[in-house]
Amino acid sequence: MKKKQKNFYALLVISALAIVSVITLFYIKQLNQTISDNIINEISEIAEHDKSTIQAYIEICWKDLYEIQERFAVYNCRTSEEMQEHLDLECTVGDFTRLCLVAEDGTVYTDGHEIYPPESMTRYPDFMTYFANGSDRFVTRFDEYTEGSDPNRESILYGIRLQDFQVDGIRMCAIIGMNDISSIQDKMVIDCFTKNGVSRGHSALIDMEGHYIVDINKKVYENEQNNLFAHLSESEDSELTNEEVAEKFAALETFAFYHSHTGEKYKELFYFIPFDEKIRLYFIMSVNEAVFREQTRTFFTMSMIMLVISILTILSMLLIVMRYQMKTIRASEKEKSQKEFLSNMSHEIRTPLNGLIGMNHLIMIHIDDDSQRTQIKEWLRKSHSTAKYLLSLVNDVLDMSKLQAGKVDIINEPLMVDALVDEIAAMQTDNIQGRGVEFIVEKDVIEPCIEGDTTRIKQILMNIVGNAAKFTPSGKSIRLSVRQEKTDDTHVMTFYRCKDTGIGMSREYLGRIFDTFSQEQNRNISGITGTGLGMPISKLLANAMGGDITVESELHAGSTFTVSIPSVIVKEIPDYLKETEKNGTAKESLHSRKHSGPGKILVAEDVELNAEILLEILSMEGFETAHAQNGREAVDLFRESEIGEFGIILMDMQMPVMDGCEASREIRNLNRADAQSVQIYACTANTFQEDRDLALASGMNDFLTKPIDIDVLLKKMGKSGGK
Repeated sequence: MKKKQKNFYALLVISALAIVSVITLFYIKQLNQTISDNIINEISEIAEHDKSTIQAYIEICWKDLYEIQERFAVYNCRTSEEMQEHLDLECTVGDFTRLCLVAEDGTVYTDGHEIYPPESMTRYPDFMTYFANGSDRFVTRFDEYTEGSDPNRESILYGIRLQDFQVDGIRMCAIIGMNDISSIQDKMVIDCFTKNGVSRGHSALIDMEGHYIVDINKKVYENEQNNLFAHLSESEDSELTNEEVAEKFAALETFAFYHSHTGEKYKELFYFIPFDEKIRLYFIMSVNEAVFREQTRTFFTMSMIMLVISILTILSMLLIVMRYQMKTIRASEKEKSQKEFLSNMSHEIRTPLNGLIGMNHLIMIHIDDDSQRTQIKEWLRKSHSTAKYLLSLVNDVLDMSKLQAGKVDIINEPLMVDALVDEIAAMQTDNIQGRGVEFIVEKDVIEPCIEGDTTRIKQILMNIVGNAAKFTPSGKSIRLSVRQEKTDDTHVMTFYRCKDTGIGMSREYLGRIFDTFSQEQNRNISGITGTGLGMPISKLLANAMGGDITVESELHAGSTFTVSIPSVIVKEIPDYLKETEKNGTAKESLHSRKHSGPGKILVAEDVELNAEILLEILSMEGFETAHAQNGREAVDLFRESEIGEFGIILMDMQMPVMDGCEASREIRNLNRADAQSVQIYACTANTFQEDRDLALASGMNDFLTKPIDIDVLLKKMGKSGGK
């Protein structure tokens, strides 16, 4: 039995080794093929890129020649001298180094005011031979030999055939442009796959006869032909013959093959990619086989560590499983947190709703009892406060939704830092001191006026200071401070800090204080609840303004929140902000001046209860009103009214028959003197920025969100609520 077990395990080991060996050999083979394919793909991409660049450049040169032809038609030259002057001008202002016109008899007229008759032509070839195949344009290499001590000039010739072009009775057949060969060399990745300064790959440009336009080694061969077919003829081993290569050239095929010369250790891969029928050239890239073998050799080592890779793969799978489990746990925790949030929301909403329903019931019972008038007023006051709390809950949820969707716009306008902090202090002083908590405000402001979103900064600070008030017992203190640090001449970092000596937070909760739906569970704060969205909203708002919020806290010792927001320094304080410092809110004074005596107010509202409330409040404030139940009725009432009869229109955006936006557009388009001056305010429950933009685009002047804050409404109309 033991012998059989030994044989079994030996066979198992041998089988395992055999399997590993086969897998390893297959792996190595696949690696070799993959490396070869990758290098060929890399060569193909480089070649295609260079070919496209060169082709585009050649097309541009031809286009330049055609444009020169068109300008010569405008020049209407009468003599050859005038023609050569324009050639000289075109050569001077253009990209060509030389320009020539070729006459029907072969005479060449140059930009240098030289004329070369065909019988004495030594400097230039017979250009018309390049059009022998019937093409209308050509590009080729031209090595110009200059007599004397000047060196040869290597150029690229570009030519186009001319039609119906004569000068002084001489018919011109072609226009030729020359550029230095470097104009194409510079657009090629000539040397590639370099190691230790030695290039193991080259590129070149050849014509269909195999002549190098740009040499494969970027060398200048003077007075000799450097030909691909001559190069291949010297090969010791080549996968293709010259005849086979020529056939592929004729068919404009893209192809590759290996070849080697006597004495060379490695073969060379040639990759050929053609241009097109109009540019009968080939782009070549060659790479030494050593590049393939070198990269393959690297992977032999990888083959030896296949077992390690397998083990790592198993470990990776385990890690993936663990990661998946962690995600599942986090998702479960998030779901639990959301359920807790919904439970809290249900409690937070149902509790005040119960109070509202109960107080409304009591008011209805005692409405006729004069002895209960004082109590009824108190119930109404509490109902109003409860309704505002419910509205704040809804606003928190909407703010969180908009922030997570990236739909909150930050409006940076000039603001006074001192005034902003004073407003926060004024709004929170009674709340804090009424709880028996000392409230201290400190300011160290070096730049009084900066750019920022006043509303959003107030929202952040009101949330932080409000939380400090809720969680700081009587006899303790809250310190609100602001300081600034200049980052450069035009920017400043403003730090708003709220430090309290309240109950503090646990270290565990500090790590998730900015998570949505999260609330500290502490038996010392029973009865103090919220939605768990205040701090996440504040964090997202600070981030949206380019700033941040940090928190330090110790249980039973207190917490410190620091809001840092970068801002642009405002050097010139706007006049309305100067007025704010002296007389309070500038916007109120502006609205007061703008809307004093608005005249009759048209209320367009389809919901009867909302209309009744608005009409009654406006009447109580001394305004004369009219009511329209839809947008069409609002347009008709305004059209039939006297000029200037209506000064303000409160327009609901969603109404039957015609919505508020359409009604506003129709009113603005009426042929009346007051159609543009009447003030139209959008009244809607839609609070997203796109709704505001839609209202303003339709011609409305301002935006009021439902439920409408009566004080805000009256201020916008230029009259205080008197409360």
